[in-house]
Amino acid sequence: MINRVRKTLDRIIVSVCSIWLLAMVAMTCWQIISRYLLGVPSTYSEEFLRFSLVWVSMLTIAYVVGLRKHVRFTLFSDKASEKAQRYWQIFIELAFLAFAVFILVQGGYHASSITMNQISPSLGLPMGYVYLALPIAGAVLALYSLLNCIQLFTGEMAPDEEASNA
Repeated sequence: MINRVRKTLDRIIVSVCSIWLLAMVAMTCWQIISRYLLGVPSTYSEEFLRFSLVWVSMLTIAYVVGLRKHVRFTLFSDKASEKAQRYWQIFIELAFLAFAVFILVQGGYHASSITMNQISPSLGLPMGYVYLALPIAGAVLALYSLLNCIQLFTGEMAPDEEASNA
C-alpha cells in the first residue's frame, strides 16, 4: 500500500516537473527568438521563467527528500548499530515533517494569502500564486516524510536505503 502511494506520488511529481521544465525550455527559446531574431523582446517570458523556477525547485526539493537522496552527513551514523541508525533516520524524517508543516505549509499559506492582492507586472498574476509553491511543496514533503517514517519504523526500508529502492 505504502509503495503504491509512493509510486503514484512519484509519477505525479516527475510528470508535472518534466512538463513544466519542457515549458520553461520552450519559453526560453521564445525569449531568445523574440529578442535576437524579431528584435522585440518578450515582456512576460522572463517573469514566467522566474516564477516557474520557484515552483519547479520547490517540487523537486520535496521529491528528492522523498527519495532520501538529500545531502547527509554520515560520519557518526555509519558507526552506529542498525537499530540506532533506524531511530536516527526516523528522527531526521520527523524533523523534515515538522519543517514542512510549520514552515512551508503554515508559513507559505500565510505568505500566499497576504500577497494575493499584489499583482505581478508582466503576467498580471497575483503574487500569492507564486508563493503557493511553498505550502504545496510542503504538503508533498510532509507526505513523503510520513511514508519514509512508516517504512523505516516497520522495517520495510533500511536506514541507509534510498526510498526509490524500497
